[in-house]
Amino acid sequence: MKKPSFEETLRLFKLFADRTRLRIIDLLAEDEHCVQDICEMLSLEQSTVSHQLRMLREENVVRRKRRGKQIFYTLKDAHILAIYHMARSHAEECDD
Repeated sequence: MKKPSFEETLRLFKLFADRTRLRIIDLLAEDEHCVQDICEMLSLEQSTVSHQLRMLREENVVRRKRRGKQIFYTLKDAHILAIYHMARSHAEECDD
């Protein structure tokens, strides 16, 4: 297994730095969702959500699973979930 480069790590953190992508990650940290559900929950256009999900998928942050005509998205693995939870926990502790 190749060691990730500094640039790959930087790209991952840049993905987390976008408000829309982070809101999507927050939803997917709780459960899987289809594009339509994400649009409704976040009051965003389908094109916006699809674009952000494509970026997250290309960087291995989310994965998709087709069920009939719908595609459901989840976080790729426990590493992504842990990064999100640790960052959120740190931010909450800093607010004290």
